[in-house]
Amino acid sequence: MSLKLSDGLIELKQIIAEGVAIGASDVHLSPHHPPVFRVAGQLRTLDKSASPVSANRIAELVQQLALFQAKVRETEHSPQHPAYSQQAHFTLDEPNLRARVRVTVYPTTQGQTLALRLLSQNAPTPESIMMPEFLRHLSPFASGLVLVTGPTGSGKSTTLASWIAQCSKQFASHIITIEDPIEYVFAHGKGLVHQCELSTHFGGYHDALTDILRRDPDVLMLGELRDLASVELALRAAETGHLVLGTLHSANAVDAVSRMVDIFPAQSRSFIRHMLSAVLLGVVSQRLVPSSHAKAKQGRIANYEVLTTTTAVKHLISEQKEVQLQAVMQTGAASKMFTFEQHRQGLIENGWISPYPDANQRIY
Repeated sequence: MSLKLSDGLIELKQIIAEGVAIGASDVHLSPHHPPVFRVAGQLRTLDKSASPVSANRIAELVQQLALFQAKVRETEHSPQHPAYSQQAHFTLDEPNLRARVRVTVYPTTQGQTLALRLLSQNAPTPESIMMPEFLRHLSPFASGLVLVTGPTGSGKSTTLASWIAQCSKQFASHIITIEDPIEYVFAHGKGLVHQCELSTHFGGYHDALTDILRRDPDVLMLGELRDLASVELALRAAETGHLVLGTLHSANAVDAVSRMVDIFPAQSRSFIRHMLSAVLLGVVSQRLVPSSHAKAKQGRIANYEVLTTTTAVKHLISEQKEVQLQAVMQTGAASKMFTFEQHRQGLIENGWISPYPDANQRIY
């Protein structure tokens, strides 16, 4: 839903416009402090002499956002979900400002604080993010589970969005997403892309599975797998013969495999290992590293790691021998596998990153 100037949030729009102009990914509004922007992974205060935002003004903004979000729910005929009472999302669509924004409100000892995520309008091309070959050539008519993993802010959603946008242009496939919340917005191409928001369109992951499978999908994109219900949905959907993609917070590919199993009760893990080994197609782990290359977006580039499920990998997963997966990746180039360090060396050799990273630069 587009935000109108009459909604009393002109000041917030001006701050968002500043963020868009400098390529910020996030904006923080804290009581008694000027706005702070995250640009290329680093926090910046554009004008340290600027007047700080008062606690009262932030409280007013929160109240206005709550009223606006109530209008959104009324327009969309969607109930308020308890977990989302402190969140809002909106689109600014004006001649001089186009932006999609997700706002999170959270309490601190200084008062209420706002965190604004400025969402990208268009998904990048696979070439522009140097998407790994395994994912770039993944067919929407494959069956199984693909995980894209990494820490918060490492570009996981962007990578999946790039694949979905490319797939929609190239294949007559039906893609359904369950997101929490929706980040990128996709247009139909040769195929169909239908996007759903978990808190708006479903009562939960258990309700979503039966409903989604009745919609004749080829591909399910489940957004973040953050709890037992979402991981169980991903595994069960992949087991039905669909291609399922999801993101997961993990340090690397091996850790992702362990997290998928360890989220289940101990008595279920042996069964889950065999289930995961049967449906997993691959894991793409990523992190953003500083780059001074002219083609690097916002001074950062993705450092990838890829694990694909060969017969040997399936055996190691089912037999609880994940510790050996790192060695398999190091020697698995023929199966499109490589480690973070192997990919990093390639980035250095091709001039994308420095062999001596800046200790002050944050790596996601």
